[in-house]
Amino acid sequence: MSLIWIQGSGRSGKSQRACEQFCTWVETEISQQSDPQAGSQTVLVLSVDAEQRRLFSDRLSHATHGQYPVTATTPIGFFRDQVLLFFPLLVRTLRLKAQFPILLRVENEQELAMNLWAEDLEEGRLRMEGVSRDRLVRRLLDLYLLAANSGKAIDEIPAILQQGLESDGNQSTKNTYAYFGTALTAWQQFCWQHGLLTYGVITELFGRYLLPNPQYQAKLCQRFRYIIADDVDEYPAIVRQACEVLIAAGASAVFTFNPQGGIRQGLGADPDYWSDLAAQCDIVNLSPTQDSLGDRIGAVVLDSSVNPIGSTYFAHEPLQGLVSIETISRAKLFRSVADAIAAAITTGQIQAKEIAIIAPGLDNIASYAIVEILTKKGIDILPLNDQHPLSGSALVRSLLTLMPLIYPKLGHQIDRDRVAEMLVSLDPRIDPVRAGILADRCFQPHPDRPQLLPSDTYSEWHRLGYEVSHAYEQLRQWIEQQTASLAPLLFLDRAIQKFFVPRNLSYDRIANLQALIETAQHYWEIGYRLGWQDGQIIEQFIKLIRQGTVTANPYAPRTQSDSVTLATIYQYRMARLQHRWQFWLDASSPLWKQGGAADLFAAPLFLHGWHGEPWSIQDENDADRWRLERLLRDLLDRATERVYLCYSELSTNGQLQTGPLLSLADISTTLADTNIIDYEVGSALRSHQN
Repeated sequence: MSLIWIQGSGRSGKSQRACEQFCTWVETEISQQSDPQAGSQTVLVLSVDAEQRRLFSDRLSHATHGQYPVTATTPIGFFRDQVLLFFPLLVRTLRLKAQFPILLRVENEQELAMNLWAEDLEEGRLRMEGVSRDRLVRRLLDLYLLAANSGKAIDEIPAILQQGLESDGNQSTKNTYAYFGTALTAWQQFCWQHGLLTYGVITELFGRYLLPNPQYQAKLCQRFRYIIADDVDEYPAIVRQACEVLIAAGASAVFTFNPQGGIRQGLGADPDYWSDLAAQCDIVNLSPTQDSLGDRIGAVVLDSSVNPIGSTYFAHEPLQGLVSIETISRAKLFRSVADAIAAAITTGQIQAKEIAIIAPGLDNIASYAIVEILTKKGIDILPLNDQHPLSGSALVRSLLTLMPLIYPKLGHQIDRDRVAEMLVSLDPRIDPVRAGILADRCFQPHPDRPQLLPSDTYSEWHRLGYEVSHAYEQLRQWIEQQTASLAPLLFLDRAIQKFFVPRNLSYDRIANLQALIETAQHYWEIGYRLGWQDGQIIEQFIKLIRQGTVTANPYAPRTQSDSVTLATIYQYRMARLQHRWQFWLDASSPLWKQGGAADLFAAPLFLHGWHGEPWSIQDENDADRWRLERLLRDLLDRATERVYLCYSELSTNGQLQTGPLLSLADISTTLADTNIIDYEVGSALRSHQN
């Protein structure tokens, strides 16, 4: 048995060293077995998310020429697979109903929990001052997941909240927290009774009921003899406990750890708890990469931003590689950033794929403005993992409007405006003006059977024109041919095949339709499990999509195309990207202290390192300071040449911004000075080439 702890900053080669250790295992142990390929599948490879799992798995496969396949997964994927595989054992242990479990999506989890707790929410037993019902339900479900990630039971949640959030012993607050535990227990039993699995339920079943089971432990240790856990600073505590079970049985392990990581701390990760495991391992410390800004200016940037008052940097010259772009308004900032990028690409200083725009949060205005401006300048831009609600798609909305025309008792889900939009979306021959006329004159509302009347119902039908009248009649006749006995999923498929497939739609529209069908299939499966009728399922499904909680990524998968990357801090760090130039958007925003991802409610109280005292403002400030320090170091390690501080004096609402990065403006070069230098360097290079 060998335990190796590989520690280093971003881009220091941690994953490569883990890959080399795997090759060593292959050469010295796995290849010597009677069935080497079966032996290699006893290697459990854990990665933080699906994208990193794919990349790391490909790296291992390439290193061994594809001859030694491994078992690669993510922590939650591993929990899910184990719970599904050993569900019969859980059925016997917990005396559950023997049925195949169904995985719930987040939006379904929220909806079902809201329905389950409806009476408690209405009567005020479940409440928090200043928190809406939707947000409160989400907080409770997040508390369930946080407790499961840390290995704690639901019964412990009220005491943890009372101890960590309240110091005055208020009886009303105690009762509220106590009922949180009661509500979550009811949710747990509801999911168990119907065989529904959420992230919280899966993690709890694995950590509290499956992992301690001796029979399961024997099977687990027989199945896996090697562990490679990459970026464990992003893993919840329960994963360490699973690894320790394997280690106690003699498994060899390699762990990689980034002290500047912890991106998911506050979202379930417990990096400090994981760091204690290093004491049991042979530690390998890797040196930082030499071509990063972090190596050259990281110490000064951290000193000036995290501790601006006590900073010891008083150089007369600005830091090389740190450039500032300042404007009065945020709207002007977007234009200035886009112009700077376009000028650099046009003059050949840099390629688009070597640029990243990083923001603590990307609202719709910022995302739209930057994409629109750069696109008009002929520069491709790729929003990273951009999610748009399905309700924003006119094609999706038209399908939802179409369903009440087929299935009974859904008339309240349709109106004239939606009918007009449906006509335009389903048949491009119908223009918006005539669609409005048809909706006003030929749509007959009804609570049970709304319908489209013939076009000649309109007394001045000749104003519609032959083409529009013909297109409308074809659509109306197709609707009349459909019957309520047709399965709703089959109807959606027929409608898509009839109206959208022949039109050769763009990728984003196809992605929206695909997400709609997948969501519908999942929703009907849940509805049938809960005993709902088709009419109820259709109505609830339409409401769910229109709420905007179901999203899809309208952009094609990330490729090697020459495009500028647009991402939040969280997305960029989780993707493990690197670029020559980084543009830090909204550098004056206070959101930089949060690292681009707000903590879940009461998340610090579920860390194993929590001191047990009430979580104070000082604790919060200390956590923000350490988070800011980690993210700045990590981002600088992923920039090789230049960082642009892009900030406006005023926020969108007109208030002055006083974010933690404003102090860096004093030690940066202004954009105008940088452009002069770049122009002189570019002219010299062109003269030399000529």
